[in-house]
Amino acid sequence: MIDFTGKKVIIFGGGVVGARKARYFAHEAEVVVYSRSFHQDFHEIPVRTEVCNLTGDQKTLQQMIQHASLVIAATSDSELNSVIKNVCNRENIWCNIAAGTRGDVVLPAKISGDRYVIAVSTIGSVPAISRLIREGLEHSFPDLDDLILLGEWIRNTYRGDRQGTDSYDAVLYSALRDPETRKALATGIEHAKEYIKRRFAI
Repeated sequence: MIDFTGKKVIIFGGGVVGARKARYFAHEAEVVVYSRSFHQDFHEIPVRTEVCNLTGDQKTLQQMIQHASLVIAATSDSELNSVIKNVCNRENIWCNIAAGTRGDVVLPAKISGDRYVIAVSTIGSVPAISRLIREGLEHSFPDLDDLILLGEWIRNTYRGDRQGTDSYDAVLYSALRDPETRKALATGIEHAKEYIKRRFAI
């Protein structure tokens, strides 16, 4: 994965796809979106929008993408998207394409928290499956940040000379797979720690 924090990302296309791409980068990059019109979702996305009539004029496109680290062609015109990609290639700028000729950057479905980043991709083949997996992870692990924090506590508490079923690895493996751990964690991480202490008798 590439960190675009503080980098400039330019998106061509203000439709539903453009909004999804803008939301993807909104909180880490400087995002500018060019389009004739913008989907209502853009009202809630903290990016800069510029109203313009997009054409295939390559000189104009070249000027518009100056200083960008990534360009996303998300227009409904596959030919225009391909022209944008060609201009990016000449300028040595990475390009992701929503429709048309395949670009050189694939955006995975991503979930992240304070302690993790998980990305899933079908390499552009069936993005809906990537989203399905992402949604499944979000549903199954809404407490993932706390679960990781709990795992760190188990590591620090049980790591040492313990052997067998009382070893760090054994406790970590058992505790994180125990449904009762997750139930305790839902009421607070301190409750989860107390449950693990009782079960694995420190």
